Amino acid sequence: MSFIIIWINMRRYLLFFACIITIGELYAQQITVSGGGRPAYNHTPEISTGLTGGVFVIYSLNNATIEFSGEDDSPISWRLFRKNGAASSTPISGAIQNGNISTLNISEADCGYIIEQNGESYYLWIIDYSQSPLILNAVSTSNEEGQCDMTTLMLDGEGKKLNYYSINGAPKSLRRELTVSYMSLTWDKESLAYTQTFQTETVYDFSSSIQVPSPLCNTDFTVTGDQILNYWGLSQTASTEEYITSAIGATATAEQTYREDATNEDDRHPTDYLGGSAPAEIEFKAYVTDAVTHIEWEFSDKEDFSNTIARYNDETLWYTFRDEGVTYVRLVASNSTATCQAYSETFTINIGEPRLEAPNIFSPGTSPGVNDEWKVAYKSIVSFKCWIFNKWGVQMFYFDSPDQGWDGKYRGKYVDPGVYYYVIEAKGANNKKMKLKGHINILRPKN
Repeated sequence: MSFIIIWINMRRYLLFFACIITIGELYAQQITVSGGGRPAYNHTPEISTGLTGGVFVIYSLNNATIEFSGEDDSPISWRLFRKNGAASSTPISGAIQNGNISTLNISEADCGYIIEQNGESYYLWIIDYSQSPLILNAVSTSNEEGQCDMTTLMLDGEGKKLNYYSINGAPKSLRRELTVSYMSLTWDKESLAYTQTFQTETVYDFSSSIQVPSPLCNTDFTVTGDQILNYWGLSQTASTEEYITSAIGATATAEQTYREDATNEDDRHPTDYLGGSAPAEIEFKAYVTDAVTHIEWEFSDKEDFSNTIARYNDETLWYTFRDEGVTYVRLVASNSTATCQAYSETFTINIGEPRLEAPNIFSPGTSPGVNDEWKVAYKSIVSFKCWIFNKWGVQMFYFDSPDQGWDGKYRGKYVDPGVYYYVIEAKGANNKKMKLKGHINILRPKN
């Protein structure tokens, strides 16, 4: 068993060593493109193109060369191919070989080159930037209305595609990558405000008109590029005049006021939704961007707002929900021409079914804090009246809020133990009246 393990480990070591040797051989060959007045821009294309040597962009043909460092001093030959692929290549003469290094003066660009040595072929493509330069004369904004989501920029200039071809003749292009920069507004949850932020967008190819996300504030747009000129430190830049935005943004918040002391109220403080027990008071606040001139709170009993039951225009709206069921609320904002609209998130307010129950026994004055107050248990009660009488019909107590209760006293003193009677008239969130009558047993020793 030990012999087998040693043999397997030795075999892995030999395979690993062989891989190192192979990788070293691959990286021994090196292609360097220089001259042209600027350092060549090197782009690594997709493997499927077969351009194992890469794609190079030169500033011009002036003194431009390709240098190939081979694995040894065996002969190195050169061939040229065009967009129809490497199969139609033609031989090139004029390369100078010194040892393992062969140098070719580039007399033609926007074509491919094949370098061959020891039966191996290396493919690359050369682009002459001077034949397809980026020129940015000016940039302006389109004045068409309704640019709510995207804004159109008009570019005065030119920038033909930087094309290259695979060894099989498949057309490809090197992205120019123009950068558009401007200011906009973004929502900050921490400060509950829209804040101005710097935005950038990348446009892959030159076009007489390009689109970027519409800014939420007035700004100017600056276009710079392209990535090749950036590499050479020669970026072109053009800016618009101030753009008056028509795009808008709207955000809303909803905060419910809870009855913390109403310990006998069921679902008075829901944690994962709005509403619960009625009446539920909720404060809605609107936060909008610069171009908003009109806001409206929409209330609906349909989630798609196909039926609007109420509308309000307050920036801060306090609303008390008293009716059982689900209500949907959202903020709608628009600009001065009503061409752009923005919607906040939809708030779902769920008011639960009314419930009212009265206990029939308590023991005031015996164990403080333990069953020493008579209170109803309730939910979604929007109006309430309760009377308590003794057996002779004398009113002992009256209260008109279900979160209140009777402490078992009459005129400041505890009443005698025995049977008392209550009458309750209430109305629930379903708009139905409720009447309860019953008796209360007071258990406590006589004074």
